Amino acid sequence: MNGRTPYSKCLFIGIRTTGTTSCLRSQALQRAIPEANWQFIDTDVPFHSALRISRSLAFRLRFGPAVGAINQYVKDRLAAERYDLIWVDKGVCLWPSVVRTLRSRAARLVYYTPDTSFLNNHSRFFNQTIGLYDRVVTTKSLELDEYARRMDRSRLLLLTQTYDRHLHFSRYEFEQKRPEAVLIGLCEPDREECVKRLLDAEINVRIGGKGWESFLRRHQRSLFLHFEGDAVFGDHYAEVLGRASIGLGLLTRRFPELHTTRTFEIPACGTLLATLDNKEMRGFFGPDEALFFNSYEELAGRVAQLLANPPELRRITEAGHRRVISGPFDNDSMVARVLSDIGLM
Repeated sequence: MNGRTPYSKCLFIGIRTTGTTSCLRSQALQRAIPEANWQFIDTDVPFHSALRISRSLAFRLRFGPAVGAINQYVKDRLAAERYDLIWVDKGVCLWPSVVRTLRSRAARLVYYTPDTSFLNNHSRFFNQTIGLYDRVVTTKSLELDEYARRMDRSRLLLLTQTYDRHLHFSRYEFEQKRPEAVLIGLCEPDREECVKRLLDAEINVRIGGKGWESFLRRHQRSLFLHFEGDAVFGDHYAEVLGRASIGLGLLTRRFPELHTTRTFEIPACGTLLATLDNKEMRGFFGPDEALFFNSYEELAGRVAQLLANPPELRRITEAGHRRVISGPFDNDSMVARVLSDIGLM
């Protein structure tokens, strides 16, 4: 074990559905501490076993039978002995009584979320238990003040969103790429506006994700629009990103998001990242490592220019790819940072 702390038992509580970012984090944890006896409690099992209306109440209000089922499922599977580490991943539905039990059985208790906790995804349960964790890990710099009002700042760790080296990697040579822009994600009005602007400029755009039905009907005659499906996950997602020339790393307008998982997944897959220009993005990428834009009109012009100039497109694409794979933006680096921060590595 090379002088590392010996581990006996570790627990991950979170979504373990294949292709989800939570599942990828659980796998990174297992790689980080392979000698441990790992237990995984998949909260997606009771959630998806509940009725649809119960799932909706749990997702939106943290209320109803599905929430009760999740908590009972966790309690039923907890071991009686203490754990060296319990990692709670996006545990917005965990009751305070359950978190207190976790606290009593964990030498180290970590909460990780890649989502907002206050501007969106609000959870009264998390607000009541935030002080019980040895470390709370967030990727949202815009919420630091909110966290500081609720907990000891020394227990808060701000990290970037992450990609996974074992899934998000370059699968295609530059010459094999499609001359298109790709956007995989939930349909939102702002994203519709972006795609329409590119289509109007006669740029091929491939989209995928939930909620695009109405947009597809309105643009069914477009020769430039391609639909990949409403469920694009795992290897399929990485392949679609990697096959495109340009990936649209759009940010949601539901709250002032500054970067997302796509910020790193797109260039990790060997594709040029097109992103709104902001201070956080400029901290990750130089001007010749990503396509920065301030309007969709500017984006359309730059995309058309780059697609017509393969050498320049290739140069920026490869620079962005090198920047990401050489930085601490992957799940394994993130997990190592958290474990080191709490004295377990």
